[in-house]
Amino acid sequence: MNLQQEICAAFCDGLIVRKVPVGYAISAPVTWFSGDTISFYARVEGERARLEDSGSLLFDLEGQGVDFSSENRMEILSGLLRDHGVVLEEEDGVFCTEWVPKAKIAALALPFLTFLARVQDLLFLNREIVKSTFKEDLIGALEDTFSEASVSVAEALIPSLPHYTVDIVVRARSGKTAAIFPATNDVSVLRAVLFSMELQKHDVSNIVPFLIYENLDKGAITHQSREIAFNSDLTPAVWSGGREEVMQKVQRYVQ
Repeated sequence: MNLQQEICAAFCDGLIVRKVPVGYAISAPVTWFSGDTISFYARVEGERARLEDSGSLLFDLEGQGVDFSSENRMEILSGLLRDHGVVLEEEDGVFCTEWVPKAKIAALALPFLTFLARVQDLLFLNREIVKSTFKEDLIGALEDTFSEASVSVAEALIPSLPHYTVDIVVRARSGKTAAIFPATNDVSVLRAVLFSMELQKHDVSNIVPFLIYENLDKGAITHQSREIAFNSDLTPAVWSGGREEVMQKVQRYVQ
């Protein structure tokens, strides 16, 4: 079994698809903020199908204190919807994809799962104040090491996949690029794993994906997410283990 097969096996072992009256219920090996696994549906009507959430996510987020009357939050939500090809049916509060032929529905699964993972960022806006300090410190250290001009943030490195954005991008003089994901929760880990899988799928060799943990506090990231990340093609590092050593590691891999 090669590395790609091992990664697929680790991820797919936790993927459950069940036949239900509306079509299929799909559970992914990633958790919601509530601790439950992320689940969504493939609604099938004749020869067409679409992916959709249960209809409760919007209300769950509101129940957790997300204020959708906030212009800032609505701008973020609109951007996520646009980037992942998802729409919000305001009448019933359902997040869903466009209708496509049944044979093409599987191709929408990863972008939709990525959207469901990232939309939870709305919940963590207030909680991110502390976490953003880690990200800002990491960006500052990278700018000191590689020069400010070579560091950018929130960039899509694969033109054909604009919804796979990288948190921090470092372009080295060697021509190689470091795609860095700060690992602060399960969502950030999943995004990094999915991105690394796309690099393998498209045979991209000049981009090195990194997953940098602030620390190894087991409360922030589940054991299952750690296992998936460790079995992936991501290059790991731990910020609390030595900032200078992290910078040296990034340098070595992109030289």
